[in-house]
Amino acid sequence: MGRRFEGEVNGYFVQAQVFSEPSPYGIAEGRISRLAVYPSPHFTFKEKLIYYERGWDGGVPGKRKIQEVIEITVQYFDKKCVNWSFEARR
Repeated sequence: MGRRFEGEVNGYFVQAQVFSEPSPYGIAEGRISRLAVYPSPHFTFKEKLIYYERGWDGGVPGKRKIQEVIEITVQYFDKKCVNWSFEARR
């Protein structure tokens, strides 16, 4: 089931579901199986900027600011970098 984490990263609100072990379905084949980024903690589901659940909803994020938020989150939980070329091919 994993653990759910919420917090602010670079001014954006992030929700992540993180498992104890890495998975080929996680971001960067890591432990994050779900991730949502919102403009603020007072959000509605329609306001999400990017969503990942075993794959990117609508493709990888195109905005560099959102990519940075994801990279910081992945680095925090998995101590690894995100390869955006790999993520785009999923």
